[in-house]
Amino acid sequence: MRFSPQAAFFLSLIAIVAAAGHSAVCGNRQYSTDAVAKASDASCSYVKNGTSVGTNMYPHQYKNLEKLNLGGLSGPFYEFPILSNGQVYFSGNPGPDRVIITRDCKLAGVITHQGANGNGFLECNVKTSAASAVAAAYGFLFALCLPTALLVIAV
Repeated sequence: MRFSPQAAFFLSLIAIVAAAGHSAVCGNRQYSTDAVAKASDASCSYVKNGTSVGTNMYPHQYKNLEKLNLGGLSGPFYEFPILSNGQVYFSGNPGPDRVIITRDCKLAGVITHQGANGNGFLECNVKTSAASAVAAAYGFLFALCLPTALLVIAV
């Protein structure tokens, strides 16, 4: 099967969007794009299913009493542990770090108890991959042109 140049362009945009991701640094702990995605995806699944794990019932609502920016997104927000070993949290010690998602599963940020007052949180340094930046720049164009691309592919 041969693709037109337009179809190849749109297929490459699909690959860019699929590769988009975020990594995070919380104090001396670094979280890969994969670790952030795993924790966010697990949290999303629990939120959508109305279920939770662990004695603290994660994910649970995060009220943002610290008034953190959280990607400029609006709540309600949900917090879920992100583990330094890269595994998805199921039970036991949740550690100090959390991913924060919105009800519609957008990643709002990564936060930590480390260095915060009492049981409060501080924002971690979240880095957007280059693919995410490109995906954001082309996302609108992609959404507008997808029907045309599908027609070109089908022809």
